[in-house]
Amino acid sequence: MNVRRFLGLALFTYLICAAMAIDGGEIPDQPTTTVRSTIALADLTPQQQAERVVALTEPSTTLSEPSMTVAPVPYDTNCQEWFPTAISVGWPNDTATLQKLGRLLYKETRCLNVTPLSSDPALRDLFNGHDYGIAQINDIHTAYVEQVFNMPFEEAMSDPTLNLRFAFLLYSELEQAGSCGWKPWSLC
Repeated sequence: MNVRRFLGLALFTYLICAAMAIDGGEIPDQPTTTVRSTIALADLTPQQQAERVVALTEPSTTLSEPSMTVAPVPYDTNCQEWFPTAISVGWPNDTATLQKLGRLLYKETRCLNVTPLSSDPALRDLFNGHDYGIAQINDIHTAYVEQVFNMPFEEAMSDPTLNLRFAFLLYSELEQAGSCGWKPWSLC
């Protein structure tokens, strides 16, 4: 073996060992998680319910991107990018609900806003003809959606904020009736 090559290899090995010694030699096997505080929600009074209906029917153009702390969820929870929007429209800000909502959104659309009105041809191609948006709201709810949002069903359910609002309305109505709120998506 060439002496220069041997010295170069020894120097390279020394530098690698020194670099590992400086940073502790540990390679993280998963991303670090941050601990976030949770917001406790209680049952709504009749006045709060009335205010919620008014807030849910406001046009989405008045909403800005929510800035809030989301309850801690495992780093591998699906569709976390939708959680601030979901919480802003009423979904509970708790770990168990958000994890299940993430499973629902991933199961239904792989976290995509699938709609025939999308500007993205790939999302239009994924549309199945009767389930709209991120939470895949079925067109059997057309009259209800149009009554709540005062706009055409296809347009309302193509807006991810309104879609998540209506999904929460379905969920919360079933929960308040003592049933499983996840029933429309077969997650009970």
